[in-house]
Amino acid sequence: MNYLVLAVITALFSFPQKAQEQVLPETPASVTENATPEILEKIAICESRGRHFDENGKVLTGEINKYDVGKYQINALYWRELAERLGHNIDDKDGNEAMAIELYRRYGTAPWKSSKKCWDK
Repeated sequence: MNYLVLAVITALFSFPQKAQEQVLPETPASVTENATPEILEKIAICESRGRHFDENGKVLTGEINKYDVGKYQINALYWRELAERLGHNIDDKDGNEAMAIELYRRYGTAPWKSSKKCWDK
């Protein structure tokens, strides 16, 4: 095998990835423009106790990671740029919800894998 080909293959597999797209058999029927899938409601309860704002009325940020924002604790470092391109403001309650639905459409539950033990019951 050519060493250059081997080096390229090795490099491709060693690149870090944010989240891998999940191939879902079909888009779940519950994912529509105006409906929030039941699993996302469970995720929100685990991530933020379903709250978008803290007790002072400020947008909730993560206790462990300050870049996790709002009801769905969407990580601003990973997702803000995409959210803005799609017209979603993740600091806004409706924008956070819309981006959570978009992430679910694209990646399934992968963006929330760190809280899976909580919502996958």
